[in-house]
Amino acid sequence: MRRVLSALCAALSLLACALFAPNEPTLLSLQLPTATPTLPHTPTAPAVSYQVPRDPSVQALRAEVQSDRLMHTLSHLVSFRTRHVLSRVDRADRGIGAARDWLFGAFERVRTAHPHKAIQVWTQPFVFSWQGRAIKAENVVAVLQGDMAGAGIYVIGAHYDSIGTPPTDGDADAPGANDNGSGVAALLEILHIMAGQPHRATLIFVAFAAEETGRQGSQAFVEQYLRAHVPPSALRGMLNLDMLGSMRDANGRVDPRTLRLFSAPPNDSPSRQLARQAALAISTYTDEVLPVLQSSEDRIGRWGDQMSFSEAGYAAVRFTQGLEDHRRHHNAHDTLDGIDLGYLMRTTRAALTAVAALSGGLPPPDQDSIALRRLHSGYQLTWAAVPEAHAYLIALRHRASLAYDAVLQVSQTALAWDQFMRYETLAIAAVDANGRFGGFSPELHVRELLR
Repeated sequence: MRRVLSALCAALSLLACALFAPNEPTLLSLQLPTATPTLPHTPTAPAVSYQVPRDPSVQALRAEVQSDRLMHTLSHLVSFRTRHVLSRVDRADRGIGAARDWLFGAFERVRTAHPHKAIQVWTQPFVFSWQGRAIKAENVVAVLQGDMAGAGIYVIGAHYDSIGTPPTDGDADAPGANDNGSGVAALLEILHIMAGQPHRATLIFVAFAAEETGRQGSQAFVEQYLRAHVPPSALRGMLNLDMLGSMRDANGRVDPRTLRLFSAPPNDSPSRQLARQAALAISTYTDEVLPVLQSSEDRIGRWGDQMSFSEAGYAAVRFTQGLEDHRRHHNAHDTLDGIDLGYLMRTTRAALTAVAALSGGLPPPDQDSIALRRLHSGYQLTWAAVPEAHAYLIALRHRASLAYDAVLQVSQTALAWDQFMRYETLAIAAVDANGRFGGFSPELHVRELLR
């Protein structure tokens, strides 16, 4: 039967917690033009390329997203009529208890379908106060153990509760197709696909309760486990999937490509850095979705479960659609006919791409090994080698830029270049033999590296 929070601690305790001659770098394409590094010519220097390296297996994973599975999840969640935290918990066909049990069963089916993979599933009960009442609720959790010690942890989350009108009525219809059946459908689809794939980092999938009432479910997960047991450096990032299923607003506008990425400021915060990495991964593998970095943590006056993580010092990003139809929010009108299935498939593939790239790639170089020194003409950047790395990416950013302004690819652990001072920060990622880049090192201020 269900395992409780103590099982979470047991599961995650399984985690096992030179200088080279300069070589001409490869300048990678971005939306903005950048200058090619000025380096002495050498016979073995690689040709300039305008393509970010891609791992063909990540591209193949994207094709595994299935519309029928997404609709299967959505249809079941909507069929419970409401998933309000004050709704029934003792019926199999209605209320948040029925939704919790169905999700637990869906997570369990993924586990049993992969008997040779270390997957654990449980619910995390918690109690919170809302509207003068003590309310019991449960998060549903699955952990996919990573293959590489020290590769860290990524959390992928989506809230499964819904809320209607009036918001305190637990019996009012609140089908929650888009908010947030769409995010849960994407979460379950990514879980289904990643369970069949190798990944270096550990993945934790969480369906949160009690987001609509103030993020109490994600706060309980952070407070009862993460803050006590997982330092920020071990949790590489949290990706929150919240409202991914509609490309329309109330005025009839349609935006079939935009996917907004919200993250906590300031611009060099861990969350903003994670958002940049996710956006780079998505744009590397597809142009069917345009990841647009936002300058705020969420929409004005709104919230999301990513905030529970960033407030505790963990990097976290919200993935959400480009437009919103407020006529379908938090009422009986958030139904299946408001879902654009093609758009949901695209946003799910985008989120899957970010998860696969970040969790499947090599860890970055140790940030303490990154150094910059002056040369007679220009500067030399050096860093420690990462085992199994075949190349490295150096991401550069101006002070006010939300996204990276330039990305360089080099095959060694040193780069001599005269243009470093044009940029505010830099970060480095390792590229494996298949062309997959993982997470980047924390961004370092270029001028401070010289001190």
